[in-house]
Amino acid sequence: MHNHLHKTLTALTAVTCLSITYGFAQTQPVKDSGKEKTTFQTGAAWRPTTDSRADVAIIYGAGGRPGQFEQRIASWKDRGYKVAFMTGMAWGGYQDYFTGKWDGKPHMDEGQKMMNGDTVWHGKNTPYVVPTMNFLKYFKEQVVKKAIDAGIDAIYLEEPEFWNKSGYSEAFKREWKDYYGFDWRPQHESAENTYLSNKLKYHLFYRALKESFTYAKEYGKTKGMNVRCYVPTHSLINYAMWQIVSPEASLASLDCVDGYIVQSWTGTAREPNYYNGIAKERSFETAFLEYGCMRSMTAPTGRKLFFENDPVEDTRRDWADYRKNYQTTFTAELFFPDIDNYEVMPWPDRIFDGKYFTSRTSNERAGMPRSYSTQMMVMINSLNDIKTSPNKTSGTQGISVLMANSMMFQRLPTHDDGKAWADPYYSSFYESSGMFNRVPTNNKLMDPQLSNFFGEALPFLKRGVPGYRPYRECGLSKRFGRY
Repeated sequence: MHNHLHKTLTALTAVTCLSITYGFAQTQPVKDSGKEKTTFQTGAAWRPTTDSRADVAIIYGAGGRPGQFEQRIASWKDRGYKVAFMTGMAWGGYQDYFTGKWDGKPHMDEGQKMMNGDTVWHGKNTPYVVPTMNFLKYFKEQVVKKAIDAGIDAIYLEEPEFWNKSGYSEAFKREWKDYYGFDWRPQHESAENTYLSNKLKYHLFYRALKESFTYAKEYGKTKGMNVRCYVPTHSLINYAMWQIVSPEASLASLDCVDGYIVQSWTGTAREPNYYNGIAKERSFETAFLEYGCMRSMTAPTGRKLFFENDPVEDTRRDWADYRKNYQTTFTAELFFPDIDNYEVMPWPDRIFDGKYFTSRTSNERAGMPRSYSTQMMVMINSLNDIKTSPNKTSGTQGISVLMANSMMFQRLPTHDDGKAWADPYYSSFYESSGMFNRVPTNNKLMDPQLSNFFGEALPFLKRGVPGYRPYRECGLSKRFGRY
């Protein structure tokens, strides 16, 4: 790990001169118990095996039998945890909306659909959502309100995601007409249509977060509560690689957002990229750039930023692989001395109680090795004590790589042969999870490994070039990131 100590780079987003510096954060012997420094998300009640000693238990989802949600909350509160709430912005247990149980009308046309008419699913009976105003009415009344009524004053709406390959549902066509004032145009027919389609997807989740968080804060006030609102999200780099559209840098212009979780973990960081003509997994470098991308994007706002990583992942590997890459991404998150807030893990239930394949070729499964779980607990509990530091690396400052949200807009489809397209993207995440629809095609995705970004960023990082440029030097309006 020490070979990485001087590999630094600023990755900037939203065509603004945002900034970061790097170095190891310093630790202090005494923890500030008043801070919400460390968190984890869980869909289950407290159990001894998942008691991680972090500050905040983020309860995932408000569903279940009557009273079960409140029971889950109480089980963590009774053990001294602060409690928050998280649910998916683009997917979740919202079947009562889609089946018509909520308002008497089925809404399956509000799932994201591909050109062949197939719905993009997140899981069984769980489509990725086109967030219409009617869906947002349901979401606010049945999900957000329920969390606040249960006494929760911190709400996390994660992964506002719209797939590039989607954009063909009837609900999307209606939103297109409302937004642009003219009839829907198929995105596969031209590059202009592709841009318009993805800009709309971007707008819909910007609006969804604004509506949901504004409601949460206003409703909370009626109950004498100061509700804080956070967005857990992948980085702009990863969304561009995985062909997903999300508001990203424009979140900084939403006054109703109080902070973010950077969702970087082995699954995103191991995505192969090119350097010197060689394609391979570069988990440290990619994770470092992902953390830096979000850090730069949010630096001018002064909002709270949590870094996340994960001791396991969805891709079928083995425990030795998970451990190596966890250590790698954990090291990457420590290179930011002005960050001392962390989501130490998602889903402790699957980590500590789940069983994973012992190798990529064997069907034998085993729980987390005791040596790994012990090491992991030492590592995550050290995060409770880490404090911010003014330290930074020496070297030439002011080297930056500028990025824009629009890099997500033109990833799919390609138009070089003028033919219709489907989904030519084959990442390890798709192949392993089996969660997403995939339709083979002879069409080729231009620059599938996002080399137009990594080709600029990796040479700086590999040569240990640090970067720093304060926002005030840029002379840009504070209304950055607007779409």
